[in-house]
Amino acid sequence: MDPHTNTREQFTAHVVNKPIPNDAAPDWKNAVEKSKALLDKLAHHPAMAPHLQQTYMTPAKSKNRVYFQWDFVGRTLGYMYMANPTLKNLKGAEKEAWNDAIGRTVMTQQLILDTKKGALDMMTELTYPDQKGRHPEFGEEILEMAKHLTD
Repeated sequence: MDPHTNTREQFTAHVVNKPIPNDAAPDWKNAVEKSKALLDKLAHHPAMAPHLQQTYMTPAKSKNRVYFQWDFVGRTLGYMYMANPTLKNLKGAEKEAWNDAIGRTVMTQQLILDTKKGALDMMTELTYPDQKGRHPEFGEEILEMAKHLTD
């Protein structure tokens, strides 16, 4: 995929439809499946509508908290796919990638479930001051998915 010509929607579909190897460890498969489902749900949230048809490399029209989480979860999946799906004998970069992915998954859960004005709103506003006070709600489906992200 070319980030200069393919859209965010195409990138999302590419990641979501990437096959899970038959020999994947249950923990790897569980983490990847839940993250893929969350990525797809975030991509199709109304707050992402202005971004989906932009190329991946085009600066987002509104870097709101839904966009932030979509980007974060997508990158987390990238880390997951860097690790051997069997999770056997992980060493060096593979082990680091898997550990980073798990840490990022926990952080995703915490940021989405923080319903009061919290870390995600502050991170978004500090990085993108134009987002001050503009924080779309995730909605019940995304909140429910986040609750079970680390099960």
